[in-house]
Amino acid sequence: MKESIFEKLKIEKALILIIIGAIFVVFIFFFYLFYGYSSKKLEIVAPLGGESWEIGETYTIKWKSRGVDRVGIVLFNGEKPEWIAENISASSGEYEWRIQPGHEYGSNFWIAVFEHPWRNKNEISYSLGSFSIVYPELSNCDFLSIQNEWPFLASDAPNVRRVFITDEEYIGNLGGLEGADEKCQTSAEKKGYGGQWIALIGGESPENTIVKRMESTLSGLGGVFVEADSGAVLLRGATCHRLLGSSFDELLAKFSAWEAINKNVLSDNFLKKMGKVWLGRINESSLKNCLPIDSTFEYSYSILAERYSYTTTCQNWTQGTTYAGNYQRGMILDDSFPYCYTPTGEFTYVGALGGLSSALKGERGNGIFYNNIGKSCSTRQYLVCVEQ
Repeated sequence: MKESIFEKLKIEKALILIIIGAIFVVFIFFFYLFYGYSSKKLEIVAPLGGESWEIGETYTIKWKSRGVDRVGIVLFNGEKPEWIAENISASSGEYEWRIQPGHEYGSNFWIAVFEHPWRNKNEISYSLGSFSIVYPELSNCDFLSIQNEWPFLASDAPNVRRVFITDEEYIGNLGGLEGADEKCQTSAEKKGYGGQWIALIGGESPENTIVKRMESTLSGLGGVFVEADSGAVLLRGATCHRLLGSSFDELLAKFSAWEAINKNVLSDNFLKKMGKVWLGRINESSLKNCLPIDSTFEYSYSILAERYSYTTTCQNWTQGTTYAGNYQRGMILDDSFPYCYTPTGEFTYVGALGGLSSALKGERGNGIFYNNIGKSCSTRQYLVCVEQ
């Protein structure tokens, strides 16, 4: 009897151990199930930063995840993110991304992989450092021409002349035409362009119009004009440049064209500055005096005398103020000031100082560039610089 009780106790003890073990296993299972999935994790494995990825090639974006079902992938460089992929399985751990021709390039790109769809407190992981998107090594500029649907020329092609718009803005006092040329030369040297440069700006006399000044350069009016900023470096060391015009007339035509047309053929940076450039007299038929000051740059209720400038070149680019001489706003003028007749034949003395400039007028995205708009000499504008 005692022996049977002892055996019974052994059996019960074994059952208790089995039950405890089962409870422990269930506990571990539920702990992993709830704790493991509640502690989500998402981590980018590639790119980590410092890589150079070529346009036209395919690269693998990799990540590790836990407790995340779907992910999205974006590329950004400080501006609006660009979608690479969205709503893909997190468990795949990688995504093959082809960088399409025409993609923006540069050295400050980042990848972010995040729990999709995005909500506050969702998991997100960034590449540890920035990486570069670059053009492939090229033997010619055809690749750029095809992807931009616009010609690019090599810097060592015959008769190529580079053009750029300064990063700096200047009032009408440029130190004369010589001062404008010096500003272009200095700006070109800062950019590392090399060569000799002249400002695309005209003075008061017929001998100093833009056309006459260009005629006096080493290449005259000849050459093929391209943007100075390069789009790619070729294997032989030459650089590729966007075509601006196969002649000087075609270059000037960009400053009197529809915005929509220029948008398709110019770089964003060049296009952005084109409506704020000092030009002065382009040729002998350009306005010599009695320049109407564009109303968008002056007070809405200016008296007539304040809406006209006798100079069209800020007194040969030596003045940087709004009004002439000792003129005070709203004062009654006398014969010590120059006078003009308006297009309707109305007589007026003039008190403003202005210069001929470019401007973009009309609705945004559907405006027109003009090269003969009058702006106050106190306005800050860019200069166009042309390689001699």
